[in-house]
Amino acid sequence: MTIRILAAGLRSTVQDGGRTAHLRSAIPRAGPADPLAFEAAQRLVGNDPSDAAIEIVGTPFRFALDAPRLVAVTGRDVRIRTRRPVAGWTAVFARAGEEVVVEGSDRTRFAYLAVSGGIALPPVLGSRATYLPAAIGPLPRPLAAGDELPLGPARRGAEDAGRAAVRSDGPDILVTRGPHADRIRGAEAFLGRRPYRVSEHSDRMGVRLEGPPLDAGGAEILSIGVLPGAVQVPHGGEPIVLLADGQTTGGYPVVATVIAADIGRVAQAVPGEMLSFYEVDRDAALETLRALRRWLATL
Repeated sequence: MTIRILAAGLRSTVQDGGRTAHLRSAIPRAGPADPLAFEAAQRLVGNDPSDAAIEIVGTPFRFALDAPRLVAVTGRDVRIRTRRPVAGWTAVFARAGEEVVVEGSDRTRFAYLAVSGGIALPPVLGSRATYLPAAIGPLPRPLAAGDELPLGPARRGAEDAGRAAVRSDGPDILVTRGPHADRIRGAEAFLGRRPYRVSEHSDRMGVRLEGPPLDAGGAEILSIGVLPGAVQVPHGGEPIVLLADGQTTGGYPVVATVIAADIGRVAQAVPGEMLSFYEVDRDAALETLRALRRWLATL
């Protein structure tokens, strides 16, 4: 059983939950830029969140299956079209051989295509995730038209078509205070909803923010371990929110950490969009994550 790529977008890749076992060796986690959208797509078709799916960058994305399967597409402003268009975040039954099209808008940065059974490529360093900067993964390059990827056994069938996920978010990106916030001038305003513009230089390594610069006073820190969500303050003062392909250590002060439930919202922001950040404590961050896990468990 395979999925055949007919049109691959710009830099679409195979991703799974990420490569966590080698962080101590400075190999980034990779995995989806928007973990929430990724997991929702997987659950809609009956997959485990650790299964592999396709992260789509650039639509339209076209594919065909050699056997009927349940599929789902999630992301921002996405829909899937077979015989008729269907809104994203909905399970759709695709027939064997028919062309399926994933469509987006100019607000679609990352979309996720899950096929029941998952992409069954062999793991590399414990993961099927593609890390393009170092060409790591079973398919260590962007997908291209003509690629055929193996699928695992289907977990759900046509009877589950129409299952949908609906979720709403608040206006702010929630963050917890970073370890160096007290030494950064402007940190309180940043943590209190000061708006920043998303830079066109953002990518899977990090979202660069343009706005009032933060001042760390030129202080140097010893390199520390960093993870997706860390908000670093480089010498220029404009913050960077690390994403899935971000480095594992860094020497820039960290003003805040985006909570796990909101990392995908930062990743999905398009250049020119305004984001504001609001500080919450650890208990609130954990409760938000628990609520998200409860919602995902219903899919």
